[in-house]
This record gives sequence, C-alpha cells and structure tokens, in this order.
Amino acid sequence: MANPESAFSSPPSGSSLTALFRALRPRQWIKNGLVFLPFLFAVDLAWNPGDPTTIQEPLIRLILMAVAFCALSASVYLFNDMRDIEADRNHPTKRFRPLASGQVGTPLAVGALAFFAMVGLVLPALIDPLISGMGALYLALNLGYSLGLKKVVIVDVLLVASGYVIRTVAGALVIGVVPSPWLYTTTGAAALFIVLGKRFAEVRLAPDTPENQRPVLRQYPAALVGQLLNISAGTAMVSYSLYTIEAANLPANDAMLLTIPVVAFGLFRFLYLVHTSPDAEYPELLIARDLPMVISIVVWLAAAGIILVLDGLA
Repeated sequence: MANPESAFSSPPSGSSLTALFRALRPRQWIKNGLVFLPFLFAVDLAWNPGDPTTIQEPLIRLILMAVAFCALSASVYLFNDMRDIEADRNHPTKRFRPLASGQVGTPLAVGALAFFAMVGLVLPALIDPLISGMGALYLALNLGYSLGLKKVVIVDVLLVASGYVIRTVAGALVIGVVPSPWLYTTTGAAALFIVLGKRFAEVRLAPDTPENQRPVLRQYPAALVGQLLNISAGTAMVSYSLYTIEAANLPANDAMLLTIPVVAFGLFRFLYLVHTSPDAEYPELLIARDLPMVISIVVWLAAAGIILVLDGLA
C-alpha cells in the first residue's frame, strides 16, 4: 500500500503555489465536516423537513463556517511547519515537505499564514460576531499546541481532541442551536478515541524509536496508550448510547437506539485497524480507504437521517 506521506517523501516538483497547497494539508480538511453534524440533529430546531425553504440559510451558514475552519487549520499547519522546519530537514521523509525542502519560502508561508488566519476569523464574524470567538479559541489552542504543549503527555491528545469538539459546537451555534451537553460528551469521547488510536499506531509502528515520529511519544509507554485507547472506546460507546436515550431533541420513541449497533461496529473496526494497518497513524486515510468503515459511516448517516426526518414529519 502506498505511503500516505508519499506526497512528501519524494523530491519536490511543480510551482510554489502547488507546493503551498500541499503545505495546507487539504486531506485534513475532512475534519471540518464536523460543523455539519449538529444540522442532522437539529430537525424542527433549525430546519423543518416539511419546509425546504428552511434548509438553505442554515446550510449556507455551515458552509461558511466549514470554509473558515479550513482556513484556520491551514494557517495552523503552516505555523507548525515553520516552527519545525529544522527538525523536518533532518527527518528521512518530512525533509521533502514544501517548507523543509525550500519549495515554499518563508515570506510566502508567512503571507499565506496571515491571509488564511484572517479569512478564518473574519468569515464567522460576518455570520455573527459572537461565533468568531469559536474560531479564535480554536486558533489559540492550536498555537499553544504548536508552541510547546504538543510535548506535554496527555495534554497533547486533549488539545487535539478539543479541536473536534470546537468544530461541532461551532456548527450548532452557527445555526442557532444551543449545544446539548451530550454533544460535548459524545464528540469529545469519540475525538479522544481517534487521537489515541493515532498515538497507539505511532508507538506500534515505531516501537524502538517512537520519538522519531513525535517527541512526546517517548513519554507514552505502549501499555499506557493501549489502556487509554480502550477507556476512550468504552466512553465513546456509552456516551453515544446515553445520547440516543437522553438527548431532549431526539425521537421520544427511542428509535435512535437502532443506530447503536452501527456505531459499535465502527468503533470495533477502527480498533482493529489501529492494531493491524500500516496506515494507522493517519486516521483520515485509514477511515477513507477502508470500505467497511466507509459503509458503516454511510449507513449511520442514512439511518440517523431517516429516523430524525421521519420524526420531524410526524
């Protein structure tokens, strides 16, 4: 199977703008799709399935919010690559990244960083000045991560997971929905599960020199990461199960319980993959390339969508 870092593990080619685009890590932007998740659960709160005219405005707001997070995350990746440029130049594969290889110069990177950060902060402010605070919080936490918190054990995974929660909460606020406490709990637990899966895979794939992958990994014994991964999996499963029962805006007939087996399969499949796949340190590719995982996500979205829409039409 091709190395997911193949774009960075061969000598650079093409224009500076093409290299700059690679430095923005567009494959990571799929995470920003989390802003749309609250829309699915906001039937009769932000939109009405029986009135298509109620759908357009919240979707436009969500699209703008997703674009804003793409811009913010791009600025964070540029900042992180600028901070790590010397270390990346001494790395066997990261030395071919656009900044480390010199294909993207520092002035271009600084200009792009400022531009994308501005876009990411201004777009939410155009929707609602209060919502721009979510973008600022996301940017501040990620800058703290890049400036040194990524080297602090446990704190590093909590900060990465917080980015998932911020995206989801921003998606709720931008369509005028008050986020449920269950939204925080379920999203946070699932995010920790994914991030810890990545850490587990990094330790598993480089058992003798994990610090070459990421300096903080020297503080993560394999047994500890495995325990944390199992705890996060159980927490994610329980929190989602309780969400389907306790969340105020879900069907009163508890029909969402029917989606629990699909979620359980997805969690178990991800656990299997982080233990066996050579691409397990890249969760976004791991999920996108595994057909059973893709099917489970599509089935969950379809089942949840049908249950919620039918309940809204009732």
